[in-house]
Amino acid sequence: MSKALKRALWIAGCLLVLMLCVLFFPLGNPLKAVSALLIALVAGIGWWRIGHAASALRHAPLGENLTAALPAAGYRQSIVLTVGEQAETLFDGEVVRETPQGCYILIPRIDQLAHYAEMLLALRPEWTTQLSVLFVLLPEHHDDRPVLAAQLREFRFQAQRCARLSDCAVPALLACYLHGEPGPWFTLQADDKQTRVWDNAQRASTLSEWLRSGNCRQQEQQLATAIELTSFGDWLQQQVINEFHTGEQPGAPLHLLATSVRWLPTPTPRADNLWQQWLTAKTTLLAGEQRSQQDAGVQLPDCLLPLLPTRSGYSPQLRAAGYGIVMLMLFSVVAMASSSMNNRQLMWEIHSDIERYQAIPMTSEQPKVEALNQLKTDAQLLEKYHRNGTPLRLGLGLYPGERIYPPLMAAIRRYVPPAPPAETPAAKLVRLDSMSLFEVGKAQLKAGSTKLMVDALIDIKAKPGWMVLITGHTDVTGNAHANQQLSLERAAAVRDWMIATSDIPETCFAIQGYGATRPVATNSTTAGRAANRRVEISLVPNSAACQPAARHTN
Repeated sequence: MSKALKRALWIAGCLLVLMLCVLFFPLGNPLKAVSALLIALVAGIGWWRIGHAASALRHAPLGENLTAALPAAGYRQSIVLTVGEQAETLFDGEVVRETPQGCYILIPRIDQLAHYAEMLLALRPEWTTQLSVLFVLLPEHHDDRPVLAAQLREFRFQAQRCARLSDCAVPALLACYLHGEPGPWFTLQADDKQTRVWDNAQRASTLSEWLRSGNCRQQEQQLATAIELTSFGDWLQQQVINEFHTGEQPGAPLHLLATSVRWLPTPTPRADNLWQQWLTAKTTLLAGEQRSQQDAGVQLPDCLLPLLPTRSGYSPQLRAAGYGIVMLMLFSVVAMASSSMNNRQLMWEIHSDIERYQAIPMTSEQPKVEALNQLKTDAQLLEKYHRNGTPLRLGLGLYPGERIYPPLMAAIRRYVPPAPPAETPAAKLVRLDSMSLFEVGKAQLKAGSTKLMVDALIDIKAKPGWMVLITGHTDVTGNAHANQQLSLERAAAVRDWMIATSDIPETCFAIQGYGATRPVATNSTTAGRAANRRVEISLVPNSAACQPAARHTN
């Protein structure tokens, strides 16, 4: 997949996650801001990482030569990533070698196989279905079995990583070179138990057919080669193939698509190598001195490439479209799940408010009003959504407002406010000037005071059944006890006049003399003392205390 498509998919994925965090997840504004910053950071890192994979190939070991020697993007033959301690002997100092069957690319180290594959796919995304990996093994150049086992396990791990990077199966191949007289290629496929023999014209025949070909001397040499090939196959299964299937290493086993073996005169083997150790243990024969032979050159295992399966695969554009569809589906599922949770939370809150309102008795006025106000707030929220549209976090066809609004309004309408308390009539006060009613120091009404008394009596008659409290007051002039007694007598005089003049029962009157104890103004001035000399008539609503006298009949 090209760098542009990868970046487009990465940014699209980050935008979808941002939409979920901002529009659907029930997060507060601070958390939304933090989420947006984190997503922006991840998007930037991914953008840089995708572009870095392609440019890193030029700075890698052999990178400049490899980039320059790569075939064009439209190359459709097999691309074989080749690794192994002696793999460079196949390339004659080059990094890329093309043959009629495919293109071989030298990887400097086994542990860099997946890294180079990633960088190569960044430059040539069209080669996704053309990749295969090849492990070059020269058994006679290994004398330490743990070292060889570590290399094989690393190749297994790197091959599986290549498959994950390319999103499709990557065939694994094994090419073995033994020291000896130059001969044909021998191949064994995983799904074919017969060994195939390939001549220089890339024609294949079975091992039995090959043994019957040629003259008697050639058949003897071929039989000896077949016996050695059988022994080598046993060694290969025991010390190489088993490392690809051992359970000691995490990950799935690595199944080789095909294995090839060939005898060549070079390179010269090491003394006491693993293959010779195995032969000695089986036959108890020591290896003889290796004779110098003509260098026939180390050839690439082209016989393996026709065995590679034809993989059409999908174009990078189709794969990108598939990834986009998967991302949209995941986004839709998460968005609908989040909307469902948000709507359930809204319904639970409103139902809880209704149940709380219904559980409060009408006698608890203040809590009932508070619960009612909460219901009104809920109703206003639903009405707002109805007018302005449902927000996305509650939308996607899951909004329950139309179902919960009627019971909410029914609960609000059932509220009956308590009757307002009856207003208690305020006491009415009539204040009479003592100097207008009485002579100085006297408690008898003056002759001209009738008019004032009549006006006060009219006000009293307007409030039938009210208690009439008459209080007398003086200034501070004179003796306090005498003033108190004088104020009481003046109050009594006013009461007696009203009883005699009207039909108000005596039980409706009460008198009190306060003397100078309750001034309404200062006693240090003449005007203040005049204001303090007064008689006050208070009308108090107390119907129980003012009842007409019961009439008795014989």
